Amino acid sequence: LDANMAREQHVKAGDTLRLSAVIKGVPFPKVSWKKEDHEVSPKADIEVTGVGSKLEIRNTVHEDGGIYSLTVENPAGSKTVSVKVVVLGNLFGVPSILTVRLPAIMRGVPVPTAKWVTDGTEIKTEGRHKIETDNYSTVLTIKDCIRKDTGEYLLTVSNAAGSKTVALHLTVLDVPGPPTGPINILEVTPEHMVISWRPPKDDGGSPIINYIVEKRQSKKETWGVVSSGTSHTKIKIPRLQKGNEYKFRIKAVNIVGEGEPRELAETVLAKDILSPPEVSLDVTCRDIITVRVGQTIHITGKVKGRPDPDITWSKDGKVLVQEKHVEIVHDLPNVELQVKEAKRSDHGKYIIAAKNSCGYAQAFAIVNVLDRPGPCQNLKISYVTKDSCMIAWENPVDNGGSEITNYIVEYRQPNQRGWSIVSSDITKRLVKANLIENREYFFRVCAENKIGPGPCIETKTPILAINPIDKPGEPENLHIAEKGKTFVYLKWRRPDYDGGSPNLSYHVERKLKDSDEWERVHKGSIKETHYMVDKCVENKIYQFRVQTKNEAGESDWVRTAEVVVKEDLQKPVLDLKLSGVLTSFIILLFSVFSLLR
Repeated sequence: LDANMAREQHVKAGDTLRLSAVIKGVPFPKVSWKKEDHEVSPKADIEVTGVGSKLEIRNTVHEDGGIYSLTVENPAGSKTVSVKVVVLGNLFGVPSILTVRLPAIMRGVPVPTAKWVTDGTEIKTEGRHKIETDNYSTVLTIKDCIRKDTGEYLLTVSNAAGSKTVALHLTVLDVPGPPTGPINILEVTPEHMVISWRPPKDDGGSPIINYIVEKRQSKKETWGVVSSGTSHTKIKIPRLQKGNEYKFRIKAVNIVGEGEPRELAETVLAKDILSPPEVSLDVTCRDIITVRVGQTIHITGKVKGRPDPDITWSKDGKVLVQEKHVEIVHDLPNVELQVKEAKRSDHGKYIIAAKNSCGYAQAFAIVNVLDRPGPCQNLKISYVTKDSCMIAWENPVDNGGSEITNYIVEYRQPNQRGWSIVSSDITKRLVKANLIENREYFFRVCAENKIGPGPCIETKTPILAINPIDKPGEPENLHIAEKGKTFVYLKWRRPDYDGGSPNLSYHVERKLKDSDEWERVHKGSIKETHYMVDKCVENKIYQFRVQTKNEAGESDWVRTAEVVVKEDLQKPVLDLKLSGVLTSFIILLFSVFSLLR
């Protein structure tokens, strides 16, 4: 973010406010400006480019002041920076140690009184402050100004007719404070060093123009200037002598002059500093990296350490080497692995490891290579009748790196080459196919994801569409339709599969909650798909179950949830219907009310 976003911004009323930031991120972040957690003023012009954003407000007024925040966000994360904007009606700037006079002319009938306030406290004539007020003017005098006198001064004049307040901003200029410590040593070699620092907390009321960087050998007293024109907070110091110890100091400079120096706390020896490896992957590689089959996998990052570490790449425990399919680029600190024309088998966990005499470090990236799904498993044909059958299968072992969206089910007769579609958009792994009696059929199924359909799995032998008699399926949609003090009324639906026999009947049983024994509640079998279970004990907890029966046998039981047998309460309902002549009804009511009175 731009340096001018890092501190309080002052703008004179009527001038233009400009806030800007340099923005980086992959993908490029979404940019949002706010003021006091609300949308910025409609008169604000906001510009977003491929490298940053700028907010501009022309002809500023006092209401444009406040806390402005800039938020940038992409799938990798978000960052927010805030800046305080002060719109000044009257602006005074004076050097420190001088006396400043803030005069104001006032008029009013009756003669107004004057009140000076700063930081919420009324100013009195005492110490370095003096207030002189007559019938026409008031003057605030501050002797021997110091930096702490910088701020907003409010003058309020009032009389019986009202009051008026005006703000005056006083900036006391001084040399800047020392750069904010500590001074960081980023790199040390026998020939050069790289150091960095942060701007002063107090810029003296005037922007920092440049920094003066000096060095001296520890055995000498004389400082030598390394740089006096840089405005950056990072510098490379060349021309060092191997084996010598050095000290460094930095001074900030503004329009008033040079500030106090910030000196490196210890001496630094000009030699190679050994450090263990550090490995970091670029932000685009920290989440799952997803590519399609045939595309190139890119994994990039940085490796640091002295001496330069030995770097190895591996996937799922196997070391990768440079080959036609794999390209490895090491240009320290930058490293990159490219896997060209990716195959589905290239998905997995990639590890970059760095090792030197000081230690070991590693990082990893998860890569997903999208492809069509593999073949479905365990294709089975069941419940074959003269006009239908059920087709079931299991998911592919490999979904191709993407969720399976649907399955395509087809069939054909042995004397046909082409396949006919049973269903092309089914999401369950079970489907019913309509057949023609006494004909043979082959079946095949394939899974499809967002990349496309995978290979098919086929039946090896045809099935014949005839009616076998088999055990029926379970009753469907068993539920309690009604219940009372001593009864429960059950309903269900015929099973989708009758076992090849339309002659279906049902068994109904019940049991109390703590009992292990089920009780048949009827004699013989039930033909209907409903049954009233009576002679229940009120307020007892029961469970009910139903099964289907045909000539081949009985289905599995289906059960209800446990239920308390009691009468359900219902709200009363009043349905008032009027008939006859409305006039007579009103007269009758009036007569009744008259008698009651």
